Amino acid sequence: MKEQGEISEGSFTSAMTLALQGGENIPERYVLPSLQRPNLSLLGHPSISLPVIDLSSLNDPLLRSQAVDEIHAACNKLGFFQVINHGIPTSVMEDALDTAKEFFLLPSEEKMQFASANVREPVRYGTSMNHVMDKVFYWRDFIKHYANPISEWIHLWPSTPPTYK
Repeated sequence: MKEQGEISEGSFTSAMTLALQGGENIPERYVLPSLQRPNLSLLGHPSISLPVIDLSSLNDPLLRSQAVDEIHAACNKLGFFQVINHGIPTSVMEDALDTAKEFFLLPSEEKMQFASANVREPVRYGTSMNHVMDKVFYWRDFIKHYANPISEWIHLWPSTPPTYK
């Protein structure tokens, strides 16, 4: 018996599964109406470039407000940005990406243990923010989990792959 907030394996098809199947039978739930699709003509437009934000500026009292303003502007204008000088070693980032790949390659049954319709679950796997309410699912898979303070949440994280925790 499913608990409140859990969703069944048939509730959504992972984006990874859809990609592996090929693009011929994409479920309607994954197709944005034409008016909601991104304007691809803006790609490569000379006036639009990916903001690059140097996070080391946040440690300098003279540059901190400028960095905050750059982050604010990037969020408002484009919605995302690239960060540099964040202090995370390359090896840590590579290990995190390798572990994420391992997780997403797990059989669907293992990943679905973390699927939930409750957006406030401390660990949640899915393709969309709200599989019950969203009219269109996003073309992505995600696993999100609470992490701060780590001692309160790590016991809820996936045990497979073993490197996840």
